Amino acid sequence: MKNKCLLLLATLVLPLCANAEALWGNDLAGDRKLPRTWGIGIDYFGMRQPYALDSLQLIDTGVVDVDLGAVLLPDPSIVPIENEIRHSDIKLDVWLTPFLNVFAIYGQIDGDTTIDLGVLGLPLPPATNTLSIDYDGSVYGGGIVFAVGGDRWFASVTGTVTDSSLSGDFKSSVSATTIQTRLGLRFGDHTEFWIGGYLLEAEERHSGMLDIDLGLVGSMLPPPIDGQDVAFEVDLSQKKDFNASFGAHMMMSDAWEATVEVGGGDRRTVLANLTYRFE
Repeated sequence: MKNKCLLLLATLVLPLCANAEALWGNDLAGDRKLPRTWGIGIDYFGMRQPYALDSLQLIDTGVVDVDLGAVLLPDPSIVPIENEIRHSDIKLDVWLTPFLNVFAIYGQIDGDTTIDLGVLGLPLPPATNTLSIDYDGSVYGGGIVFAVGGDRWFASVTGTVTDSSLSGDFKSSVSATTIQTRLGLRFGDHTEFWIGGYLLEAEERHSGMLDIDLGLVGSMLPPPIDGQDVAFEVDLSQKKDFNASFGAHMMMSDAWEATVEVGGGDRRTVLANLTYRFE
């Protein structure tokens, strides 16, 4: 939470000091060619990853309130969970100095989270053993980029904070803090390639009502339980904090630039960006 507050503060305050003229500290870059000050672009980001189940509450709201999650799932870590999101946004950024960029984003997110309850071994119908949560809505946030480099190399660290306003099958919220590192080579004035890493801290929560017939479970549950109206609340987070990535950036002209980055491992990601830069 502290990291999120710092990144949001930087995103909100630093652009107030900027202007549409030359970057501050141009002399620090020597004779290296610098990008234009302002940029407006579009992003597409897709991610598929396993999730960790932090907590699951299944409250039977029949005769008495009973937390079925505590009864049926003493070890939440055994539940397989898959998450997939598709995220597109508009991005506005500004280079305040040759080494510091700040940006803000606003767009749409569409996600699917699948929780496989079949590992509980309950005699329930297959449709009940899988809890599928679909959601979509608005995503917004911002971040900062610190970059250094020479004539043929560069390194950067990008911190991003996002939150969302969602609708879907249940009451849902998704927020994330990411840190991306890149170390790359520059070829001429137009093309860059890099390897890097993607550190993610995600928080996802869903809650709502389920119509589940738990009468089939029989003696596994304490009486009295009717199993028809079950309130659930689930908290999820990333299972793996880090994955590797590699990407490329091309300046198609002084005004237009494009970026593509993919990540592999337990978390698979793809990022595509097209930006128009202006003074």
